[in-house]
Parts: sequence; C-alpha cells; structure tokens
Amino acid sequence: MDELHQLAWQTHTYEEIKVYQSKAREALWQQCAIQITHAIQYVVEFAKRITGFMELCQNDQILLLKSGCLEVVLVRMCRAFNPLNNTVLFEGKYGGMQMFKALGSDDLVNEAFDFAKNLCSLQLTEEEIALFSSAVLISPDRAWLIEPRKVQKLQEKIYFALQHVIQKNHLDDETLAKLVAKIPTITALCNLHGEKLQVFKQSHPDIVNTLFPPLYKELFNPDSTTGCK
Repeated sequence: MDELHQLAWQTHTYEEIKVYQSKAREALWQQCAIQITHAIQYVVEFAKRITGFMELCQNDQILLLKSGCLEVVLVRMCRAFNPLNNTVLFEGKYGGMQMFKALGSDDLVNEAFDFAKNLCSLQLTEEEIALFSSAVLISPDRAWLIEPRKVQKLQEKIYFALQHVIQKNHLDDETLAKLVAKIPTITALCNLHGEKLQVFKQSHPDIVNTLFPPLYKELFNPDSTTGCK
C-alpha cells in the first residue's frame, strides 16, 4: 500500500495520454483485458486465504469466483485510485478517464471512476477493504450454488468481523450500511462491462478469440451463461 501512495502522483504525461487516446479501439480493449486479468489472478489467490473459503465445495468455490471476481476487482480499485485528481493506476502510472477514450465505453469508464471515488470517500482501512471484498465474493445469492446455506453462514461471519472493525475505526456508525448499499452499483457495473464486451466482440470476434487472455474469455465470454449476476 505504501508503494501505491508513493506512486499516486506519478501520472502519465500529456504525450503518453495522447498515445493511449490514439490507439485502435481493439488494442486498448486488449490492454484493459490483460490488466483486469492480472487483477483477477490476485483475487483468486486472495479468495484462497479467506478463512472458510477452501472448506466450501469445489463447485461453489468456482461459482463464487466466476460470478464475483470482477466485483472484487472493482472494490479493490479504490486502493489504486487517487480521489484528489481522479486518476487510477494503469500500466505503472496514474491516469484519468480521458486515457480510456479509445475504448468507446465512456459510460462504463465514468461510472467505474465515480464508484471508486465514492468508495474512497469512506476512507476504509486495508483490513476493511479486505473484509468487504470477502463479503462481496462470498455471496449466497449466486445462482447454482450447491450449499447456499454454508455460503450464507460464512458471509455472515465476514460481515460480523467487518462490523466489529468498522466500529473500532469509524465514528460514523452508518459506514457498513453505506458499503452494503453500494453492492447494487457494483453488480450494475459488472453487467455493463458484460454488455460492452458483447458489443465489442460482435465487431471484433477474432481479437477476443485469439488475443484476449484465456482467463478473461472464460469468465466474461458473453456466449457463456456464467458471469456477473
């Protein structure tokens, strides 16, 4: 986290931003897919360290990861977001929304930035971000779970721990309620990402099939029935 704070004012130069803006749409989509995949690989390792996650049946572990990994990436985005100048860490330096212009998905980018800024305003600690990420991932509402009750009990334990930490760290006793209220926004962002990917794939199927990371395709392939639900 200290490294992220040190990087926070290392922003992409005007010339570097111009390079991103002049990229072909498919090239920037590919770069973003690669960065998201790196973040998801971290989420998989993070999930393995959540107490009780590995005790869930394998089917439920896979389902929770497939349906919730992007939601966790969005929550953890606040760690790499600088709310003072509205920039996010991307390929080693911080940049603003204009850097992603070539994606042709301004609404998705704007909403993701707004969400990160709003989450940053709660001034969560590393422990609180980790616990909230765990609660978002361990959701008994996912379709096709074999043991939803077991998942629910684990999520309840996580929320109990989160509430305890928040009460210790924050004067505002509504912080937990504010976090829970953000979950529909997270889900909507995931769904919007899926819609944008589907539109992109319709015009660039070969790019998605041959150049996008295999894990990204497996998780977000719009032909698949499993995604952010």
